[in-house]
Amino acid sequence: MLPKPSRLPAFFVATVALVFLLIVWGGIVRLSGSGLSIPQWPLAEGGRIIPPAGTRVMIEFTHRVLAMAVGLCTLGLAVAVASKARYRAALGGPMAVAVVVLAIQIVMGGRVVLEELGPERVVAHLLLAFLFFAILLRLTLRAQDVAGGEASAAVIGGDSRVKGLKAMSHAVAGLVFVQSGLGAWVSSSGASLACPDFPTCHGTLFPRMEGLVGIHYAHRLGAYLIFAAVLALSLRSVSVPLPPRARWPLRLAGILVSLQVVLGIMNVVLAVPLAVSAGHLATALALFGTLLVANHELKRL
Repeated sequence: MLPKPSRLPAFFVATVALVFLLIVWGGIVRLSGSGLSIPQWPLAEGGRIIPPAGTRVMIEFTHRVLAMAVGLCTLGLAVAVASKARYRAALGGPMAVAVVVLAIQIVMGGRVVLEELGPERVVAHLLLAFLFFAILLRLTLRAQDVAGGEASAAVIGGDSRVKGLKAMSHAVAGLVFVQSGLGAWVSSSGASLACPDFPTCHGTLFPRMEGLVGIHYAHRLGAYLIFAAVLALSLRSVSVPLPPRARWPLRLAGILVSLQVVLGIMNVVLAVPLAVSAGHLATALALFGTLLVANHELKRL
């Protein structure tokens, strides 16, 4: 049964939350070494739907179940959008893109398993997941606007400072996207502890950028850049009169990037514990989403 038009935004919110959980759980699969616990795809050994019990097997199987749920919810959303004229006009194009990206992601997920988790496949899989999350989040925000009968709410008009914040929030979200790919490269290539000390790397602030050290340190430099960019965005927004809907995601971004730096340092000094690494991924995704929300709200002004 398709959701009623009034319930469609809530259905979008629930699906976005499910995608968030799926991406974080995918990180747990990778970080716990469970990625090849079910080496067959889409079914398990012997054509089973439910594989024999085992901790790592269940971690991987849960990921597949979550992926299936996301797929079904996305298809349900696509049908619901297509069947409602006011949503179809506003969301039809992006919804079609979301379905295509989902299809590519499903194929990529199968290749990650069948090709034994090559680092480049893992990175592509994560970036596609972030892209899908971004598209679905944008659709959710737009669906809420359509449901509320909102268009451009010219609260501040053509203030150049708002335009600057809008462009900056979009650029910083792009940096977080790239940084997330670097993070996947670090963990999948075995470079997580290539620099076992902090803030130095093997006792120096300027290590040779080659091999695993180069991969790890590139990610560390990216973290410094993003921290500075989010800080600059937050400081720049202080002098701009913004409504609460645009103000709170900018403030939250500052909190999240600070937490992310702390978790990144803990990953190094505590030798990559699973809980900290999963929290690191979740915070990165939350920061990415928060910046997209900020950008959406700034576009509405």
